[in-house]
Amino acid sequence: MSQSIKVPRKIIGIVTITFNAENFLYPFLMCCKRQTYIDFQLLVIDNLSTDNTVNVFLKVGDSRFHIDCNTSNIGYAAACNQGVRYFMEMGVKEVLFINNDTEFAADLFESLVMLRRSYNADAVTPRVSLSENTDINWYAGGRFTFWKGFQGEHIGEGKHQDSADIEPRWTPVAPGCCILFSIFTFKSIGLFDPNYFVYFEDTDYFVRMLRAQLRLLYAPNVVVRHKISLSTGGTKSNFSIRYYHRNQIYLLRKHFHPIIVALQILLVTLKISVRLLLRRDTFRQYILRLSSLNEGLWMPIPLENAISQRLKPFTIKGNW
Repeated sequence: MSQSIKVPRKIIGIVTITFNAENFLYPFLMCCKRQTYIDFQLLVIDNLSTDNTVNVFLKVGDSRFHIDCNTSNIGYAAACNQGVRYFMEMGVKEVLFINNDTEFAADLFESLVMLRRSYNADAVTPRVSLSENTDINWYAGGRFTFWKGFQGEHIGEGKHQDSADIEPRWTPVAPGCCILFSIFTFKSIGLFDPNYFVYFEDTDYFVRMLRAQLRLLYAPNVVVRHKISLSTGGTKSNFSIRYYHRNQIYLLRKHFHPIIVALQILLVTLKISVRLLLRRDTFRQYILRLSSLNEGLWMPIPLENAISQRLKPFTIKGNW
């Protein structure tokens, strides 16, 4: 890792994780470069890209931009933790995680910082739109949907944004696409669980935040445009299918009683079978989904979760 630089506490840390991002990294970097909130340090953590990602980064000169190139792909969650530790050593008090397959207005950083501080939130997230049409939502607030395997569901996905919806409000869950955290949050409940590698690490973290009564603010008047799943090959790639289902079962086992886990496995298996019957999946994809569920069943659960966390009642406290 590159040597940490001592900076004033007003500076925020920006973390983005790259893996073969050459096709969309440049617009992201230019969005960062144009920000009205100029007191930031951007750390790009590259997980052993095999394309031209690093060279694209090096062509965009900015003294606030830094890159750490890992010698192996350690996964999204572990790389995020790498970024948190980097900025903790600096004494930075706020860290923004943002995907590099996004584009955004020049006031994004400033808006998120002001909102988090104004509401004394432990984290804040914007509305996320489709990249090709900012009026169509991908995320407009969130909720946990138990019958879908306890996913962090996106409210308003695929729908037009309501122009009257402008007031920030508390929400239990958000995608990891763009979230500004207070460093206090990481000191309170720890870092991301690296066992996820990618997918569901954000859902897991928000479950932990809820149990610690930490608050996530949703800001509908701040927008990020997201190029959905470009970095993982799309939602039906072998990579996405494997890690999605594996991690879904791991999260359930980590946080819930075995009886609840068994019920959820039945529901998820039923949905997978229906996808095959409706020809939304090939037989090969069907087998991959089942094998990924089985992989999640055998992942070791962290000791601190094995007894205490999953037996705690899960309730949403506060004004959601």
